[in-house]
Amino acid sequence: MLESTHDPEVLLQHYLEDCLTEAGAVAFLELLKAQPELGDRLLGQLQVDAMLQEMEAVGSPTLVPLPQNEALAASSKPAYRRPTYIALAGVAALAACITLAASWALHLLSPANDAEATTAAVAVLARGVNLEWEGASHATGSSLTPGWLRLKSGLAQIEFYQGARVTMEGPAAIQLISSSEAYCTAGKLSAHVPPQAKGFRIQTPKGTIVDLGTDFGLDLNDAASPVHVFKGEIELHAAGSPMKSLKEGQAMALADTGRSMVADQSAFTSLRDVDARTAESQRLACESWLTRSTFWDNDNALLMRFDFQDNRETRSLSNHALNAPQILAGSIVGCDWTDGRWPGKNALAFRNVSDRVRLSIPGDHTALTFSTWVRINGLDRSYNSLFMTEGYADGAAHWQITREGKLRLGIAGRSGKLSHDYDTPAIFTPERFGQWLNLATTIDPGAKEVRHYLNGELIARVPRNDTFPVQINVAELGNWNDRGRSERVAIRHFSGAMDEFLLFDRVLTDAEIQKLAQ
Repeated sequence: MLESTHDPEVLLQHYLEDCLTEAGAVAFLELLKAQPELGDRLLGQLQVDAMLQEMEAVGSPTLVPLPQNEALAASSKPAYRRPTYIALAGVAALAACITLAASWALHLLSPANDAEATTAAVAVLARGVNLEWEGASHATGSSLTPGWLRLKSGLAQIEFYQGARVTMEGPAAIQLISSSEAYCTAGKLSAHVPPQAKGFRIQTPKGTIVDLGTDFGLDLNDAASPVHVFKGEIELHAAGSPMKSLKEGQAMALADTGRSMVADQSAFTSLRDVDARTAESQRLACESWLTRSTFWDNDNALLMRFDFQDNRETRSLSNHALNAPQILAGSIVGCDWTDGRWPGKNALAFRNVSDRVRLSIPGDHTALTFSTWVRINGLDRSYNSLFMTEGYADGAAHWQITREGKLRLGIAGRSGKLSHDYDTPAIFTPERFGQWLNLATTIDPGAKEVRHYLNGELIARVPRNDTFPVQINVAELGNWNDRGRSERVAIRHFSGAMDEFLLFDRVLTDAEIQKLAQ
C-alpha cells in the first residue's frame, strides 16, 4: 500500500478519509511532530471541508445573471451569492469544532497516553527485626531499588523479585544490582534459592557465588570469608582460582579455596530464628505502643484518639482522649475489621464506597495536629480521604491523598477568605503501597504554615498566610459526605486500612511526631 511508504500526502488524505491504519496513524503523528507545516495544512484542509459542508447545508448557490458578453467566459464558473455573516460564523464555529476534534484525535493517538507506570525496584524488604540503618532507612514491606543497604544492627530479610531470599545480620553492607544479583562487602548472610531463581549471584571482594538452586551461608565478618552449603549446589569463583563446585554439607573459604571444611548451619540465622525474633520484636513494639498511648491519652490538647481495639460487635470506636469527654465515639459504617501493625492489633479496612467512620468534633480550632497509621492499597480516585469535614465551607478541613500521591490538607475559605490546598510533593508511589505508614500534618498559626510528616520525618512545609480557625463539626474517616447538597456525591473513599487516629488541638513538635511514628 502507498501508506506504508509514509508519504505525507497519502497519510494526510487517508486521515481526511478516515481510513488510516494503526501503523499509518503512528507514522502520521510522528510526521506532524517533525513537520509543523503539515499540521497547518491539515487544519487548513479541515476548515475548507467545514466550509463546504456548511455551504451544502445552506443550500445550492444562487446564480447571478451576467451580461451577455461575459456569459461565455463564465459558462464553466457559475457565480454564487456571498455567504451571509451568520453563515460565515457558522462555518467558523464548525471549523473550530472539527479542528478541536482533530487535535483531540491526534492526542489520543500519542503513544505517551498508553504509557504504564514503571518501577526500578528489584526486591522487597519482607521482614525486619530491630532494624537500625546507616543512611536511608527502609521499612518492612518497602520495595528496594538497586543501590546500597547498610545495616548497623538487626535482622533484615530481603526477597529478590527472581525468587531468592537473603537474610542479613547487621552490621552488614550489601549492594542490590538486579533482581538476581547482589554485591556484599560485610556481614553474615544466609540465602535460600528456589529452582525459579537458579543462577542467583552474590559477588564479594574475594570472589563470586553462583547458586544452582540451594541454601547456603556466607560470613564476611570472618577474614577467611567462608561459604557453607546447607542444601543443593553452588559454584565458587574465588579470585585467582579456578571455579570450584560445592555441594550439600561442604564449606570453603573464599580466601583459601585449597582448604575444605564442613558446613555449619547452626552458625547462621534460620527461618525458625527469624520467626521467633520477629514475634518477640512485635511483642515489645506493641508493649511500647501501649505505654506511649497512656501518655498521649492524658495530653490536655488531645481531642480524639481511636486505637481501633474496640469490641468488633459494637460497630463504634471509643475516644480515649481523657480531657475531651464532650467528643463521643465514632460510628463505623460499612468497614470490616482486619489485622493492624502487629498480631492482635485491630484495624479497619476501607474497601467500598460506603466504608467510613462518622464522628463529631465541635468548636473552632486555630491550631491542629492530625496523625494516623495507614496501609494504602491504591489511589484509585482523584481524592482519597483520610479525614474530611462534611461539606467544604466555613473553614472545613479535608485531609487526603491525591491520585498523584500527594498528601494534602485542604482548608475551605471563611469570612470571605479563599479556600486553599497545602500539598506535599508526590510521595505515595506504588512502592509504598501495602506497608504501614505514619502520616501527620500540623496547622501552625504561629509559624503561618502547614507542615506534613511521613514516618516521623518532615517532608513539606507550606506557607499559610490566613490564620482563621478550622471548623470541623461532623466529619468522616476514610470518606466524605457533601452534607446532602446534591443527589450524587463524589466518590472519595480511602482504599486501605487504618489502625490508629489522633487529633490534637495544638501543634506537636517534630520530636513528638517522631514518637508517634515509632
